[in-house]
Amino acid sequence: MERIATSLRQRLQNQILLLLGVTFLVMTAIMLYFLELQNRSSEAPRLALRHQIVEQAFNSYLARAEYEMSFISQDLLLKDYKPGRELDMLFSNSDVLFFGGLDFFYIERVNGSHSIDPRARLFTKVDLKEPLSLGKINLWIKTVTDDGAVFLIYKKKLMSEEQGNLGFLYGFISLNNNLTLANELLTSSQADMVRIYDNANNNILLEERQVGENLSGQLLKTRSPLSTPISADLQLELVQKNKPLATILSRGLVPILFINLALFCLYFALVYIIKKWLFLPLKAMAYQNQYDVLPFIELQPLQEQVSQDRAFIKAKESRFQLLIESTHNAIIFCSEVAEIDMINSEAQSIFPDYKSARTVFDFLPITCHQAIQEALKGEVGITFDLTVTSIGRIYHWQAHSFKNESSYRGLVLIGRDITYESSLLWQLEQLRPGSLAVQKKVEVDALLDELEYLSTLPDYVSHRQLQGWLSLLISVLEGVSCESRELSSDVLGEMIAEENLFVSSRLGMETTQIEIECSVVVGATLFEVDLAFRNLLRVLYMLVIASDLEEKRLSFSLDEGVLKIMAITDMASRLLPSWLVATLLERLGGEQKAYVNNLFQLHLPIHVVSAEIEPLSKALVVAWVVNDYSNAEHIHSLLLRLGLGVEQYISADSFFTQSRSIAKFDAVVIGCDQDVEAQANITTALKAQHHRDDLPLVWLNTHQPLDPEENDLTLFGCVFDHNLYKVLQKAFLLDGIVPMNFGNESHTWVIVGGSRVAKAIWYAELEQREIASQWLADLSGYHAVLPYYPDAVVVLLDPQPKESLLAIQVSFPSVHLFALQKWDGMADNVMLFEMQAPYSSDKIIMLKDYVDTKIKNSRSNE
Repeated sequence: MERIATSLRQRLQNQILLLLGVTFLVMTAIMLYFLELQNRSSEAPRLALRHQIVEQAFNSYLARAEYEMSFISQDLLLKDYKPGRELDMLFSNSDVLFFGGLDFFYIERVNGSHSIDPRARLFTKVDLKEPLSLGKINLWIKTVTDDGAVFLIYKKKLMSEEQGNLGFLYGFISLNNNLTLANELLTSSQADMVRIYDNANNNILLEERQVGENLSGQLLKTRSPLSTPISADLQLELVQKNKPLATILSRGLVPILFINLALFCLYFALVYIIKKWLFLPLKAMAYQNQYDVLPFIELQPLQEQVSQDRAFIKAKESRFQLLIESTHNAIIFCSEVAEIDMINSEAQSIFPDYKSARTVFDFLPITCHQAIQEALKGEVGITFDLTVTSIGRIYHWQAHSFKNESSYRGLVLIGRDITYESSLLWQLEQLRPGSLAVQKKVEVDALLDELEYLSTLPDYVSHRQLQGWLSLLISVLEGVSCESRELSSDVLGEMIAEENLFVSSRLGMETTQIEIECSVVVGATLFEVDLAFRNLLRVLYMLVIASDLEEKRLSFSLDEGVLKIMAITDMASRLLPSWLVATLLERLGGEQKAYVNNLFQLHLPIHVVSAEIEPLSKALVVAWVVNDYSNAEHIHSLLLRLGLGVEQYISADSFFTQSRSIAKFDAVVIGCDQDVEAQANITTALKAQHHRDDLPLVWLNTHQPLDPEENDLTLFGCVFDHNLYKVLQKAFLLDGIVPMNFGNESHTWVIVGGSRVAKAIWYAELEQREIASQWLADLSGYHAVLPYYPDAVVVLLDPQPKESLLAIQVSFPSVHLFALQKWDGMADNVMLFEMQAPYSSDKIIMLKDYVDTKIKNSRSNE
């Protein structure tokens, strides 16, 4: 895995920042902890003080209850109520009973009768005789009933004026069901919860908490004896919710901010000191090489390792230099852009101008440039021979790519002196008998290989194709055996088209499946050729058309007197075709490049006689009617490449109905594969419309037409730039075609709006009358339809916006607008023909007659 370089300075700054951050967090945590302890210690005395306040409130409540007992007893003695009527009179004559401290009371007389306060049933359901027996005179006692009610009972003796005993008065205060007492205790405590315990049994007698408080977290508690006049050991507990966050933040925010600021300043101070005393000296050392020993002890081992590596590299360079000088080969090392990195003395003697050159292309001949470029792209096996006339030597060069120290693709050129070997080979060639020459003799192995291949062809290969292949091979072999070197001047594009048709006619195969790339300039080239060149074209066509590859391409280009031919085929490796290509190339003086990835490249030197073309005007417009032509997009791209304006139509119907937006067509190209009748019909129709036969029509056929018109221009087979240019050039000499003369006398009807039922009625009637129709929900999309029907009849079944109707009048003045009902704000350019729903056949016929009359009158007025 490749290591990624990191910044030591950034890493140190991050470590310091992390350390100071941890320090800040630790110091903040310690401060918060001590503030929490201080908060707890300060809250304890406050809760103790509140304990006394609560105790006073509780005793005050008991005193209020005792006062109420005294009031009741005096009222009973002074007013002498009738027996059984005491309670009614007490409650009717005194408000103290409603606002006092007692929850209820009980009157027990000496004669055994008693009166019970009705409020008692709110607090307990049990009989009160047992709790009454526990009461003590003028003393509060605690008692618990069987149903769990907790009471404080106060017993007071009822004495007459003569100090006679009349009975006893009992007062009750509920502890576990007394909202008034609990609220007073909680309010006076200013705590979150108040509890009163029975210390003997550790039972909770009273508990009250603030509404909505959650006491599940940290709590502050204080519990101490409750001093009351009650004959019981009671404990009072106050509970306060601990709120450390708000308290601590309010008290510790300033110290925390101070610590943060101090650590922040310390960080920048440390960064500045480290930069000044560590990294700046290191940076200065990088630009100074005079240190024999580095000033820092920690860096000296690194310096020693670098010195050892440098010495090792220098020793390897010396050995490498000695090696390349001792091989007696010319060696040139280049960078990824062909700049010279190293050149040995042998290469320097061959190219003395290398010092003033920036790249190897500056001193190497142009014939070597392509090979070097291919090697720089990573191609392998790149070799070429170079004759150095200045020193009278021949060098055989090999180009190898490699990864240099920058991880880019470099190049090494190794040239070996083969002057002596070439001289010996030439002498041996001269001494070889003529009977051994193979220029015109087919090797037996190649013929056997070809015959064996033909014998293993599958059954679906027809006899005509097999016979055609053999006849083509015989014609090429006859051309190879011909001694004639007679030259003739021919146009390249015409030869390409002729050989294409010749091969396809012999094999009985469609040549439209071959894509030929031959520009107009290259195709118009006139040069001197002999029979060998035509035979070479024939062999290349055979190889491409018989290929099993999906892509079948043959391209021609011209570069400084060199014709470059590229063929994509999988059959170039067969012996006989390879031998034929090699033999014809040798006769033509050409060369064959490497056969890689089914790409077959040939370079032929030619003598150009002339290459004149007349460019086509960019204002020319061509109609391309596809019909059933298979490769329509290819033809469309060729027309655009010729610089023409192209309007494509899928059929003759679309051409007649949609071409009226064009003012004039300079030529009409009509495609055809199998539907010859459609091609002939559109031609006949156009001639009848224009009353002349010399129309600029071009028949573009996959196969040769059987019965073409005499004046028609035809092009069949494989279509490419040059032959399409030639036939269009002839067509442009004729007068163009004006689309406004097209079509029949009927108009297309555009129906706008209407319900589903209404549309069905209109569609059936228009179809019966053979009236072409288009359908729109509203006029918002009229731009997509009316350009193809500029003189359409628009029938408005529903009201439409006035703005749209006026816009149609401006953009399409020949359009006729008819409304079937009147509405407010209807545009003036709309003609009204009132027709009430439901629609019928008779009504629609009447509208048709009315429309025809209006259109006829408008034409006569014009």
